[in-house]
Amino acid sequence: MKRRRFLEGIGALLATPLAVGQPAAQVRRIAILELSDRATRPELWRILEARLRDLGYVEGRNLVIERRWADGAEARLPQLAQELIAQKPEVILVTTTPATQTLMRLTDTVPIVFMGVADPVAAGLVASLARPGENVTGFSAQLTDVNEKRFDLLREILPQAKRFGLLGPASNRGVQAVLKRLQAAARSIGADVSLQDAADPTTIARAFERLLTEPLDALLVASVLVPHNRQIVDLAAKIGIPASFIQKAALESGALVVFGPERDAHYRRAADYVQRILAGAKPADLPVEQPNEFWMGVNLRTARSLGLSIPRSVLLRADRVIE
Repeated sequence: MKRRRFLEGIGALLATPLAVGQPAAQVRRIAILELSDRATRPELWRILEARLRDLGYVEGRNLVIERRWADGAEARLPQLAQELIAQKPEVILVTTTPATQTLMRLTDTVPIVFMGVADPVAAGLVASLARPGENVTGFSAQLTDVNEKRFDLLREILPQAKRFGLLGPASNRGVQAVLKRLQAAARSIGADVSLQDAADPTTIARAFERLLTEPLDALLVASVLVPHNRQIVDLAAKIGIPASFIQKAALESGALVVFGPERDAHYRRAADYVQRILAGAKPADLPVEQPNEFWMGVNLRTARSLGLSIPRSVLLRADRVIE
């Protein structure tokens, strides 16, 4: 009898509606705009989502995440960005310069947090790293400096090389900034770096067709082409050109060498910036952070197929070597 009364009391308590004016848990809404496809960097998005959970934001409970992928087609970005803005997100997360620029053309009020863009100042995304201004902030990959180190690494592997190429879209301001720095570095040693204009699968294929008649000694692949790394790795192997990439996954696909910032920390810190913005912080007051950890890998299988011997000094510095 006592047990039945206890259970009846619990049932009545659960059936009682919340008192008028008692607040329900607030559901926050954020968005993600990716130039690549869903399969390009899922592990990094899982890192961000895990950090958001640590901060108390759980998708399906008190968090809604709207996601859009352009599948490597830059022309799709404006439509996808408009779709996201129409959902009225409180923050939009983005990973490339073109996607960030697209969003900036469409909104100057919705906070935008970018991750891993090459040079946000040169690309016109922020006024300065310390005081970004407007509604945009985030995490720079410091790629202007990183690409100079990638250039030095290729020179160490290929000491006789004089003709280098930077594969990337000519319309991208970040790529242009990288090109200028690389050309200056190359001139100092009597070498040259030319821009190989490519932005999508069709123009990438054309660029490699040109390289059959106008060969280079080595190629640096711009970070904006990460969605097309698999195609580029295959084409580089087909024509036998040593190529340097920036994303870890390219090493497994067969890239000769990979060097770039350790991006895990960017995605964790991006979740912290989301939390701060949801709590009322303005992007203009959140400085752009730069990487302090870098990763390097070498694929000896690819080196052998190219007839190259990788210096021991390079192998000793590598975080990963594929035998």
